[in-house]
Amino acid sequence: MTNPSMAAARGLFEREQNAVLCSLHAGRDGWPFGSIVPYAVLPSGDPVVFLSDIAEHTKNLQTDARASVFVADPAARDRPQAGARLSMLVRARLPEGQEEAAAEAAYFARFPQAAAMRSAHGFRVWILEVDTIRWIAGFGEMGWIDRADWSGAEDPLAAHAPGILEHMNIDHADATVAMVLHLAGIQATEAAVTALDREGFDARAVDAEGRTHEVRLPFPAPVRNAEDVRKAVIGMVAAARKAHG
Repeated sequence: MTNPSMAAARGLFEREQNAVLCSLHAGRDGWPFGSIVPYAVLPSGDPVVFLSDIAEHTKNLQTDARASVFVADPAARDRPQAGARLSMLVRARLPEGQEEAAAEAAYFARFPQAAAMRSAHGFRVWILEVDTIRWIAGFGEMGWIDRADWSGAEDPLAAHAPGILEHMNIDHADATVAMVLHLAGIQATEAAVTALDREGFDARAVDAEGRTHEVRLPFPAPVRNAEDVRKAVIGMVAAARKAHG
């Protein structure tokens, strides 16, 4: 797998938020069972999901830890076979101690409202540890990615993301509101960035009617470090204010 393809695969995985989790059904002779799950991403590239112990997929994973996670580019909805997608072969496990705390922090940073469900129905974070990935970039471009290569493609912004998010939300909330209007078309009364990767920000915006919107604020080009983020945000805010006054 070439580096550009690896970057594209990681970029797709990091910017999307929902996947199809296919587990082996514990009560139906191991038939594949698919369900939609929101996910966050650890620096290792492993997805983190937040599952109730009464859910079908949880019972399945408790019986057989093997599963797959499928993510597709929504921009290719009209011609999905021409679009990028990846199928991750994973083994599910329950983290403990500091690893559990880190997994929860990653998940709740992306989905803050989920923290309220921690005590309901035995919700817990699960790490879906990547073994191998089948990556298809479109017709004629495909390959396998092993764990060593996938984990080695760690997002260079992972260590800086908490500080950048805090700075944006404390000092530049108005800039986020401007970007939400320009890039997502939502007239927000307030907005906050909730996650960061090399492709852009995830943000949560509230409009004048009190409705909450989860939006993506993509960078003009992938970034490599905190300085790249700063420059990208300056350009994005300038474009937003030029377009909307």
